[in-house]
Amino acid sequence: QGQSNLWPAVGSEAQRFEAQLEVKLVTSGSPVVLIGNLSRQAGSRLAFSVSLSNLLGDEARVSVLLEKKVKDGLQVVSLGGELFVPGLVGLRVLGQLQRQGHLWTSYLRIKYGLRGQAKQLAQECSTSQKLWTESSSEASYKLELNHKLHCTQIPAFSHKVQLRHEEGSGHLHWALEASYGKHWDDSRNRRRLRILHTFQNDSGPALSNHFLEFVLQVLERQLDYRTQLHHLSLRHPHVEASTHLKAQYNGRLPFVAGWQWKDTSRAALWRWEGALNLNSPWLMVSTAHRLYWPNRAMFQAVLELTLGKAWTLKNLVVNVACRGQGLQRQGKIHVYTPATTYLRVSTVTALAQSLFSSQSEIESAWSEAVQSKIHAENSRDRKILHCWLKGPQRELNLTAAYRHTEQPWKSHVSLTALGTGARGHPEGLQLEGSLEELVRDRSLYRKQGTFFLVHPWTVPLPQRILLQETFTADRRHQRYSLESRVVLGAQEETLQTVVLGYQAGHPYVCAGLTHPYDGRTIPRSLDGCVVLWNRHVVSEDPRALFTPVVP
Repeated sequence: QGQSNLWPAVGSEAQRFEAQLEVKLVTSGSPVVLIGNLSRQAGSRLAFSVSLSNLLGDEARVSVLLEKKVKDGLQVVSLGGELFVPGLVGLRVLGQLQRQGHLWTSYLRIKYGLRGQAKQLAQECSTSQKLWTESSSEASYKLELNHKLHCTQIPAFSHKVQLRHEEGSGHLHWALEASYGKHWDDSRNRRRLRILHTFQNDSGPALSNHFLEFVLQVLERQLDYRTQLHHLSLRHPHVEASTHLKAQYNGRLPFVAGWQWKDTSRAALWRWEGALNLNSPWLMVSTAHRLYWPNRAMFQAVLELTLGKAWTLKNLVVNVACRGQGLQRQGKIHVYTPATTYLRVSTVTALAQSLFSSQSEIESAWSEAVQSKIHAENSRDRKILHCWLKGPQRELNLTAAYRHTEQPWKSHVSLTALGTGARGHPEGLQLEGSLEELVRDRSLYRKQGTFFLVHPWTVPLPQRILLQETFTADRRHQRYSLESRVVLGAQEETLQTVVLGYQAGHPYVCAGLTHPYDGRTIPRSLDGCVVLWNRHVVSEDPRALFTPVVP
């Protein structure tokens, strides 16, 4: 059976509705009764309940109440509930949500019992929250949040959390604090966590200033960690910047880093200065850098480095400089410490329209000084390349040259490489070639070519070779000759001549050979002539008419 009632809205009272239902089920055993109630007031209240019972057992029931109230700007929403299942679970819930202006509060409390303790409701869990926010016209914003949770059956899950957040023009700050464990609500509880974050921006038109801080604290683990980062930069009247990073652990500073930069350049002048410092438990680094470049003819850069802890290096300086004056350029590289010179390089060069010269010296901590010179010349009638290199035990000279003259006409090419071996004995390669006109007039022309080679190697070739060719044209005596001279070693000289001429109307050819070798096969001195004549024209013995002259 059931019934329902409806009351319409009258004046300030809202519409109200109530309903009730009862059901009885009769079987061969005890009867079962189901009762349900529903009550509703429009916009403010809702309640319902259901119960199930019989004469032989406990009653099972469930009920819920939801209510909303508004008074003087205070809004309240309440929740209540109860659940009971015999021998299985008993539950009672009470909650509320309030809002007044910028403040929100809420709580929820649950009491329960399981199985044999379903009626006692011996266990309890409760939670509460509080939220407050505020905004202003100055672009500032504030927020506070509190949260609590407590359970009697699982005390390790109990905790409370507090969050504060504040944001404004140029700054940001928030803090999170948490207390947890069995003694979560005790001010002496050691299970605490704290996190802080701060950001500050104090920049201006010509200035950038930023600060950042992060803090982490765990009281139970005796952990106190802080990190700070500060950046400052200036844009007028010159560029200058610095950044510092500091990490603090339990009152100690395990990591500190700083960087600075300054640029005072103007127009064609470049001037930079910088420094970097780092300190950690494993490594310490300190560096400084300077650059000065006033014009194209002058440059200087200096780097200073100091290392400590894992690697040790004190006051290492790297200096690179370049200077120019007129046609001369000078460069230096110097890597050193107050106690040791690791590398020193210096070079001086001169460059003209057709001339280049360079002089260099290299010295390191692992080798003695090495000196070198380079000279190069390039002109129409002369081209020269000379290289000289001197080490602690060896010395090398290399020269390649080409010369040419028109009066008298002569071309000369030479290549010379001279050096000292490991024992100090001189060794060298010499290669020369020349071509020149000895005589040039209307009646006589003479041209000579020479090739000369000297080498130090042990090969099936003489270490000294001279080859000389001389060509003579005697127009007055109608005679042409070619003389070939070969000198192998110091004394083995071979001379060969070939003459082609015309005398008394008869052409002739003469040849001669002189050599220093065994004369059983070819005589050491040999010469002969061949003359051509016509018997019908010449009645006398032609040998009486021919008197050849061999130059």
